[in-house]
Amino acid sequence: MVTQVEFDPAAFSLSNPDLIADPYPAYALMRSADPIHRSAMYGGSWVLFAYEDVAALLCDPRLTNNRATLPLKALPAGQRAEFADIVPVLDNWVAFFDGSRHWMRRRHMNQVCDLFTKDVLTRVIQESIDMLLDRWNGRHDVIADFARPLPAIVITRLLGSPWEDHEKLAAWSDRIAYLFGASALTVDDLRAGQAALHAFASYLREQAHEAMCTGATTMVTRMTSETTREFSFTVEEACAQAMLLMFAGVEPTRYLIGNAVHALDASPRQRRLVTFSERTRAIAVEEFLRHGTPVQYIGRMAAEDFTYKGHRIEAGQPVLLYVGSANRDAAQFPDPEVLDLTRRPNLHLALGKGPHNCIGAFLVRVQTAMALHSLLTRFPDLRVVKETAPISNTNLGFHGFNSLTVDTSAQRPDDQVGLDAAL
Repeated sequence: MVTQVEFDPAAFSLSNPDLIADPYPAYALMRSADPIHRSAMYGGSWVLFAYEDVAALLCDPRLTNNRATLPLKALPAGQRAEFADIVPVLDNWVAFFDGSRHWMRRRHMNQVCDLFTKDVLTRVIQESIDMLLDRWNGRHDVIADFARPLPAIVITRLLGSPWEDHEKLAAWSDRIAYLFGASALTVDDLRAGQAALHAFASYLREQAHEAMCTGATTMVTRMTSETTREFSFTVEEACAQAMLLMFAGVEPTRYLIGNAVHALDASPRQRRLVTFSERTRAIAVEEFLRHGTPVQYIGRMAAEDFTYKGHRIEAGQPVLLYVGSANRDAAQFPDPEVLDLTRRPNLHLALGKGPHNCIGAFLVRVQTAMALHSLLTRFPDLRVVKETAPISNTNLGFHGFNSLTVDTSAQRPDDQVGLDAAL
């Protein structure tokens, strides 16, 4: 952890261990002293911290979403050739397309995902929640025993794969996520991500082939067999979107649930807002997204040379838009460091903005709301165990815990007095 006084802006990095547990003091300094930061990361990049800049550049057509090569830029040029084969796989992700090519693919995915009505989604999510929490009694790691497996189980089931495969799919997703979450990547990191990417793609191809042979309907088979305005995916492209959905649905949700549990432990009087009604719960989830933003930055690449507020950005340079910092900017949010589960309006940027908002946004919101409601209704005395230190994740691309121990049986005082008036 650092303070504003002691932090050197030149030390900002996705892999700086001093920033990972609590990056917000450093963000505050960067917003005031160096909001448009020229960084040595990725061979030369730009990192933006202020809400105004992040919101503007999220929708700037001079930036491209095609950032499949970003992990390779973390290595010296002479070490990149070994990993060139990961780029074509990532290039198929709909999130990395621009303009009409993006809209065409996104529209087709939206049509296919209409298969998952709200009733179907809530049933699958609640069944998965109950399966995990039915085993709980006493102390548990809310990440390992709940927040990490939950979204993996849900998405594995939605893909039509055997639910017990969720562990290996989540492990592959984690290795791929690390390629975009850390900036001090090594050859071994790239090799681990490369192996995960190809193993995941091979698994999805095998699942698709089996479904086609048996006539089963899955998300992948629908993406290949159905058309939207004469567009459909190849099997390879459909498998890439299934991988993206796992990545986009698992990583944010696991960290968001853990961050929310930790924040509520420090603000117990607000717990009832999570269980009082669907409306108050939805508002609360938006504040959890703002206050404990799980995905800290959204990456872009400069598609052309241009000048932004006096800074010359060159084509090909990575531009990292730090939504985690923007969401704590006092210029946009009154008392930004305060968790306020009644905050309205709440125009946070946690899940992006514009046509490239997070493809897993709906899943993230619904799973988080249902997970927190179930946790707090089943275990109203749930408390974070103070004597067991939480373990943060290992990079600043994501923000949250790898381990957070809670006690389901700890007694707590009534912290709801006077809260009805606030509702």
